[in-house]
Amino acid sequence: MESKEIRQCRHCGNRVVFVQRDSYYQYRQGLPNDGESHRQWLILECPVCAELTLEQIYYVLDDVAVQSEYRNFEISTQVLYPPMRVANLPEAIEKAYRAALKVRHVEPNACAVLVGRTLETVCRHEKAVGNTLADKLTTLANSGRIPQTLAQMAQQLRLIRNLAAHVAEDEVTEQDVPIIIDFLEAILEYLYYAPSKIAALQARLKKAPRA
Repeated sequence: MESKEIRQCRHCGNRVVFVQRDSYYQYRQGLPNDGESHRQWLILECPVCAELTLEQIYYVLDDVAVQSEYRNFEISTQVLYPPMRVANLPEAIEKAYRAALKVRHVEPNACAVLVGRTLETVCRHEKAVGNTLADKLTTLANSGRIPQTLAQMAQQLRLIRNLAAHVAEDEVTEQDVPIIIDFLEAILEYLYYAPSKIAALQARLKKAPRA
């Protein structure tokens, strides 16, 4: 069964339509509309390199029931395997980022704290000035190093890092983790992966014969 969405394979780098080889759906016992999130795992095969990808999807159930049938609303999708490539990251940032990935399925609060540490490392690498992480992120945005949308993402990561670091009634949950990782990867993509991809393509075009 093929999906209709074109995505990049993390094994070979090609943009493909994955072939679904298997799936498993996990749900809680009890009322289907109790507000609990439900998960589905998909095993996807790349038609180019034949390597497998494991994807996890979170759903929340609609509170409208029609003849015992409930509608699922997807809230987040995360690729669990293979991990995102980090070869183009500065060494200190890569180390901090890998540490966050190692605990993302173990302890959500620890993951959020380590994501915040990764942002701190990014700011240090970029020589962003400021007394606090908030100030440093503002410096990155005002200097044009990151656009405002990514700056807002970074500030949200800072806030959820603070939530995770202190004992309170609310805390980071498993459902928060995919969003946290997505935000961090978007920032890393813009700052480090995208420039290297542009440089590689420019080098490729220089070698191409002129029309």
